[in-house]
Amino acid sequence: MICFKCKKEIREDDDYIIMTNIKNKEEVHTDYIHKICWDAFCSQLNGASQSLAKSNYLLNAMGRHMKNMGILPEPKKEYII
Repeated sequence: MICFKCKKEIREDDDYIIMTNIKNKEEVHTDYIHKICWDAFCSQLNGASQSLAKSNYLLNAMGRHMKNMGILPEPKKEYII
């Protein structure tokens, strides 16, 4: 078995995960990955989500500040009576 992430051999005594792709109730493909490789992959996803949230916060804060300075126009407000 070869780890699809690091491409190294997975030994029988290693800690690993088996992922089976099933289509129309039939097994199509099986992948193997070291547990440590899987954990690193999941950690990268969490880090990307946190970075995106922080970037969005900073962009929103910059936009508010630029509106307060008059650099960006305030959005037009509609009043429905």
